Amino acid sequence: MTQNKEMLDAIMRAIELEKETFDLYVKAEHKTFNPAGKRIFKWLAKTEEGHYLKLTELYNSLHESGHWVFYGGSGFELEEAGSGEQLTGFDADDVAALKIARNIEKRGMVYYEELIAKTGDPDGKAMLETLRNEEIEHLRVITEKLEELKG
Repeated sequence: MTQNKEMLDAIMRAIELEKETFDLYVKAEHKTFNPAGKRIFKWLAKTEEGHYLKLTELYNSLHESGHWVFYGGSGFELEEAGSGEQLTGFDADDVAALKIARNIEKRGMVYYEELIAKTGDPDGKAMLETLRNEEIEHLRVITEKLEELKG
């Protein structure tokens, strides 16, 4: 029972983190006028929202029946850059938001690694590994964009 309570608490914390991250990305999307920034922050927000919903489903399932749920990934692809999209126009707030996002995604990866280590259930490990891998992909995209902006 203690193991289950600990996992439920950990999943609830993950839900909170995903919600906070979603809110940050939505705010960044609405603040930037740069099409590239809007595109990236919108994609990040959609995937974080998907994580939030799936983790909520998982929490309810674990709480009610002790069963893990399947998660095959978000399925949200980052749209290609539009023809009018240029690197210019990112302002200091956009770069700051990307740097914050980079740190958040790193922490998310570490958190999911910790949950993976605590999970004995193979389905649970698979689900958490998929979530971690999506955080790794977020970090890759954010890091690429920051490198582009450095020139």
